[in-house]
Amino acid sequence: MIRVIDLVGYAAPMMVLLMTREMILRALGMLSRVAVVIFSIVACLLPVLLPHLILLPMSALRLWDILTGTSSDSAKQQAEWLRQKGG
Repeated sequence: MIRVIDLVGYAAPMMVLLMTREMILRALGMLSRVAVVIFSIVACLLPVLLPHLILLPMSALRLWDILTGTSSDSAKQQAEWLRQKGG
């Protein structure tokens, strides 16, 4: 019989395969990280847990940037700054 933790372990890589657009990619990436965090807690895999706990809030911030539309503004500002600095 398949346990819940087995389903979580299988769900993490499957979510990565289903990603198509950037926002969907970020959202599914976060779900995948949550699945890996749950799996690594249950399996006591501290070397796997720590990087994913660090990357999870970073992914959440990036998704927030995409959802609020601030990511394109900051990219435009950075491109403008680079253009001015180079020219």
